[in-house]
Parts: sequence; structure tokens; C-alpha cells
Amino acid sequence: MSAWLETLRKPSITNQPPSASEQWRNDLLMGVVILFAIFLGWGIRNNTVNAVKEFGLGGQLPALAYPATWLEAQSEGVLFRAIDPASASTFDARVELVVRDVREGETLDSLSASWPLARTQQLERFRNLSADVARGPDGSPALLLTYAYIADPTRESGSLGLPVVVKGQDLLFIANDGIANRLVAVTVAADATEWAAHADAFAGLFASLGIRGGE
Repeated sequence: MSAWLETLRKPSITNQPPSASEQWRNDLLMGVVILFAIFLGWGIRNNTVNAVKEFGLGGQLPALAYPATWLEAQSEGVLFRAIDPASASTFDARVELVVRDVREGETLDSLSASWPLARTQQLERFRNLSADVARGPDGSPALLLTYAYIADPTRESGSLGLPVVVKGQDLLFIANDGIANRLVAVTVAADATEWAAHADAFAGLFASLGIRGGE
């Protein structure tokens, strides 16, 4: 009994302060664990941010890659639409795709005039800002139109939200899908105040189609 009591009176080894070498070892292990957690979180975030989904344009045309966090949304008159549900604005950042047969006599030169004219009739307070030449997936010319307009995204729901100034770009190029020449029109748009935040995503959309900047 006395030996047992003596054992109880002795300080527990777990309560003894660690030596300098033990403290250094513990700090090192803790640092390794923290660094591992940071790199793991960074890797998970990057995988999430960089993950993409693809939408095939058909035939020999390249697929359009868009952020995996974006949601597909039905829209009349377009082949495909995806929106960014994380947009802070009432106007969700988006990409839209139209593919149609090239009309007789239609070229990028003629589209540089006719396309903005059509947009004037479709979009409120449309203002064309610039028209730049790029290169399509097969090295052929492409046209990049940058513009702005006024949207009222809350009108359909009956809300009284303010109208939004939207900045958009229409990328136009003509490509053969293995059957015929098609006009491919890719539209990206966002609240003008959020454009910079979505610039990388929009650039990635164009790059997935093999689009390169003008020379």
C-alpha cells in the first residue's frame, strides 16, 4: 500500500515540462502539420477553382470549357448558356453560345458591321466599344466585339432592383465542323463592376476554343 501511495505522490511524467530538445521537436512537428494543412487546403481550392466542364460544339469544332461551379441555364435562341451563381450582382456573369450556318456572302468583314447593328435592336442602350481581330482555332481570323448595355434582371421577377450596366464581348469566327462552314458566336457578359473579377474565367473560355489574341 505504501508503495502505491508513493507512486501516486510522484509527479506525472505528462506534467513535467519538456526539455529544450523535446520542445524544439514538438514545435517542428506542429509546424509540419500546419504547413501540410495549408498546402492541402491550397491544393483543394486550386482544384475547385480550376475544375472545368465541357460543352461540345459538334463535329470537328473544339469543345467549350467553362468553370465547373457555373450552372447551365436554358435560354431561348442560344445553343448553350452557363451562369456564375456566385456573382454578387443581380446580373449573373455568363457565357452563351450560338452556332449556325454561314449565310451566303457572310464574312467577318460584313459581320463587323451587321452584328453590332443587330445587337442595337436586341439590347437596351447598346454601345459598341471596340472591334479587335483575333485568331480562331484553325488560325483563321476571328472577331472580338466589346460593348456595353443596360439590363434590368429583376424585372421578370417583379422586384424593384436597379438596372445594371453590363459589359460584354462577342467572339465570332467561322469554322468547318466537317460538314459545312459554321458561324460560332461566343458571348461573355458580366456586371461592368465585376468584369475584372471574371476576366480570367472569360479568357479561359476563349482559350479552350483555341482563340489567340490579334497580331
